[in-house]
Amino acid sequence: MNIGSMYNRGFEFALNVRAVEKENFKWTTSLNFSTNKNEVTALDNQGRPLIATTSGLETTSITEVGKSAAQIYAVPTVGINPENGRRIFVNLKGEQVQYLHNAPDTEGNYNYTYMNGEKANSVAGQAVASGNTLPTYFGGFNNSFQYKSFDATLNFTFSGGNYIYNGSRAGLRDQRIWNNSVDMLNAWTPTNKNTDIPRAIYGDNISNGSAFAIGSNIEKGDFIRLQTASLGYRLPGSVFGNSGISSLRIYAAVNNAFLITKYTGVDPEISSNGNGNLNSGVERNSMPNGRTFTFGINLGF
Repeated sequence: MNIGSMYNRGFEFALNVRAVEKENFKWTTSLNFSTNKNEVTALDNQGRPLIATTSGLETTSITEVGKSAAQIYAVPTVGINPENGRRIFVNLKGEQVQYLHNAPDTEGNYNYTYMNGEKANSVAGQAVASGNTLPTYFGGFNNSFQYKSFDATLNFTFSGGNYIYNGSRAGLRDQRIWNNSVDMLNAWTPTNKNTDIPRAIYGDNISNGSAFAIGSNIEKGDFIRLQTASLGYRLPGSVFGNSGISSLRIYAAVNNAFLITKYTGVDPEISSNGNGNLNSGVERNSMPNGRTFTFGINLGF
């Protein structure tokens, strides 16, 4: 059944240029660039949002009217209390609530940041739409070169304007019996107060976003990638005489040569939820795009 409506609006541009056309050197280049704005305009008869999870784990995605589909669904955070190393959350009322795993009963795991001694309710279940996961622009930049008997290609892809939930970081900072990333060495201590990682307490899967999605694990997903690059050399057919071989080309190529991005997770193009329309932009314990090298020979007869 049709349970909602949305639109996608944008522009597409394409440019193909013969940049250089000389006897011994040729360069052709093409650029394509697209923009997109997605917005959900209706959901069932009551406008109820759609909530989705990541691989059956945390609730990480929300689709609601007036925003783009598959927004990151996370509890906002505002850093670490430098005086005690507690993670500071923001509840649905806009109040700052700090958390301490296994706190004494007299203190409580949750309490208000600047109201000494007053306990607060858990912030679990108080997530809000926190970031668009659908790129607002994307495209490619392709180049082909030829110099005498040499040829080369450089093909770039790019994308941006979206956010990613770095669930891999959440897992690597989980204080249960897991392998941790080395950034946990920068966790809060009485002598290391200027940090964005809360104090390390065994069993704590709340403070770093492993139990539920938190705002501090949301990152921009902009990137540019050298998707393919190749270099070849073609021997003239005259060197083969009457062998029946008309041409021979030797080449080397690399796929996913390099990636430029500020995203600190595994890969900004990988989603733990595959091509899921309602839970995109979540990366949790994923395998990155591989880098492959190819060497070959093309024979013409």
